[in-house]
Amino acid sequence: MSLSPGDPESIGDYTLVGRLGSGGMGVVYLGRSDSGRQVAVKLVHPAYALDEEFRTRFRQEVAAARRVSGAFTAPVVDADPDAPQPWMATLYVPGRTLADIVAQDGPLRGSALRVLALGLVEALRDIHRVGMVHRDLKPSNVLMAEDGPRVIDFGISYAVDNEALTMTGRLIGTPPFMSPEQFAAPREVTGASDVFSLGSLLVYAATGSRPFDGSSPYLTGYQVMYEPPALDGVAEPLRSIAERCLDKDPAARPDLGELRELLRALPDTDAPGAPAVPVSPVPSGDTATHHRTAAVADGTRAGGGDRGGRGGRGPRSGRGRGRRALVGLVAVLAVAGLGIAAVRAGSDSGSASPSPTGPASASSGSTGPASGAGSSPSAAAAVTLPPEHVPWDYQIGGAYPPAAGVRVVSRSYEDAPAPGLYNICNINAYQAESGEENDWDADLLLRDAGGKVVHDTDWDEAVLDIRTAAKRERIAARLDTWIDTCAAKGYQALEPDNYDSFTRFPSYLKAPQAEALMKLLAAHAHAKGLAVAQKNTAELLSDRASVGLDFAIAEECAEYDECGAFADAFDDNVLVVEYTKKGLTRACADWSSTLSVVRRDEDVVPEGAGGFLRETC
Repeated sequence: MSLSPGDPESIGDYTLVGRLGSGGMGVVYLGRSDSGRQVAVKLVHPAYALDEEFRTRFRQEVAAARRVSGAFTAPVVDADPDAPQPWMATLYVPGRTLADIVAQDGPLRGSALRVLALGLVEALRDIHRVGMVHRDLKPSNVLMAEDGPRVIDFGISYAVDNEALTMTGRLIGTPPFMSPEQFAAPREVTGASDVFSLGSLLVYAATGSRPFDGSSPYLTGYQVMYEPPALDGVAEPLRSIAERCLDKDPAARPDLGELRELLRALPDTDAPGAPAVPVSPVPSGDTATHHRTAAVADGTRAGGGDRGGRGGRGPRSGRGRGRRALVGLVAVLAVAGLGIAAVRAGSDSGSASPSPTGPASASSGSTGPASGAGSSPSAAAAVTLPPEHVPWDYQIGGAYPPAAGVRVVSRSYEDAPAPGLYNICNINAYQAESGEENDWDADLLLRDAGGKVVHDTDWDEAVLDIRTAAKRERIAARLDTWIDTCAAKGYQALEPDNYDSFTRFPSYLKAPQAEALMKLLAAHAHAKGLAVAQKNTAELLSDRASVGLDFAIAEECAEYDECGAFADAFDDNVLVVEYTKKGLTRACADWSSTLSVVRRDEDVVPEGAGGFLRETC
C-alpha cells in the first residue's frame, strides 16, 4: 500500500516507501535504510504521544521486543520511544498473517500445521525464557514467512517479575484467544496463559473456527472461563493436545517442553484428499498484510480490540445506541470476580430463515441492481450507494440545514430528506421508541420470565421480541411501512438502528435472530430501491453479504479500533460518527483520506439546540 497524503517521508534514518497497516495505536510503515535493509516502522499516533501512560506502555513494548530474540520472532532493529512521536522499527518479514491465510485459503493441514505449531512453541520459549508473557497470541499476530511463523506485536506483553501495566479502561487481550486468568486476574498471568492462547490459535488454524466464539464479548468471556471448548472438526492427535492446552486450570496445562514433544506427533504429511494449505509469502508488490494491525484480520468479532473487533464498549450515549458496556464492562467485572458468571446464553428459540437477498451490487455513487447469492426477484430494483470519502452529517436527532459541502446526511424517517444530497433514512428496527411502546402488539415486546417488558433503560425503549420467525414477519410488516415512507419521501438508503440489541440482551436474543429480521428488511428496502446500511455490530461483519447489507455507518469506530474492520468489509464505503475529541483525532489521523468522518454531540441534537456540536477533520 502506498503512502497516504500527510504521511511522513522518513522516520529516524529510514525512508518510508509504503503503509503496511493502521490500527488504533499507530501506523505501521514499510521503511528502507540507506543500505537497503527493509524494516517495519511502527509510529504512534500524535494523540497518544501526549499520553504518558501510553508512552510508558510503548517503552515497555520496545523493551520487551528488544529482550526477545529467536528464529520465530521479528527482532527490533531501532527505536525511539522518547521522540515527539514514538516509533519502533523491526525487521521486515514478508508474509501474510495466519488470519489472512485461513480466511483466504482455508485451514492448515499436515506439514503446514505441524510447522506452525512447533514454530510457535519455539517462539513462546524464546519469549518466556527472558521472563516475558506475550498475552495477545492470536492469528493476526502471527506472520507466515517461507521459513516458518513469526510472532509479532509485544504491545501488551510484560515481565512476569514486574507489576503489569493495565491501560485505564481497556481490556488487555483479545477475548476469543484470552485465557481464563486474563479475565479473572490479569495481573497474575504466567506463561501458562500463552499456552492456553496457543491452544485456541491452533484450533483456529486447523479448522477455521474458534473454540470460544460467543456472539458478544460477554458470552465469549463466559465461554472462556466456564464452558468447554468447541473442538468439532479437530482431528487427533491435535484434539487431545488442544484439550490439555485449554484446561481452565493453568497448572494442568503442559509446559512448553512437554508441548513440544506432544506436537511432534502431528503428521508431517497430508492426509489423502486434504491438501496442505501453502504458507505463502505476500504476493509481489503487496506488503499490506505485514504486521497488520486491523483487528478483524483473525476473524475476531466484537471485543477483539482487533478486527475488531471490535467490539465491546464503555457506555455510549449517542442516539445511535452503539454497543454499550461490552468489553470494558467484561474487564471491570471480571477483575472484580463478578459479572461474567451471571451472563448465560438463553435458548435460541426460533431459527434464522434463509437469506432472501444479497447485498446491492451498485458501485459507490452509481446505480445498479440489488443482487447477490440468494437474491429474491423482489430485490431487483436499482439502488444507489453513498459516495465515498465525502463530507457528511448525522442528523437522526433532528434535521437542520446541512453545512456547505456536505454530500451525505442521515435523518429520521419522520423528517424530510435534504434536497440535492444523498439521504439515509434512520428507523428504530429492533426497539420501540420511547413513548411508542403501546403502538406495538403486546406479544411483540420482549418479556422476562415474570412477564414484564424488557427495556433498554438507557433510552427507555422496549425491546422487540425477534425470537421466532412468525414474530419477525409481523415486526417486519410494520417496519416495511416505515421503509415505504422513506422511499416515498425520496431517500436513497435505509439505516435500521439497534441491529446490535442482541449484544445487550444476550440472555434473550441471539445474533441469528437479528440477522433473520435484517434479511427481511433488506429484501423489502432493496425492492423499493433503497441501499441498506449496517449500523455498528462489528460482530456480524462477516455475514454482511448474506444478510444484504451494502455500506456501513460506524459509531466510534476510531475510538474503539474498529474502522479497519468496517473499511475492509465494505471496501471503504463507511460513514464514521465519533462523539469525543479523542475519537475524532484518531479518525482524522487514520481514516480521513479514505472514509467519511464527522463528530457529533452525544445526543445528535439539531443546530441551535443546547449542546449542539459538529466537527470534521
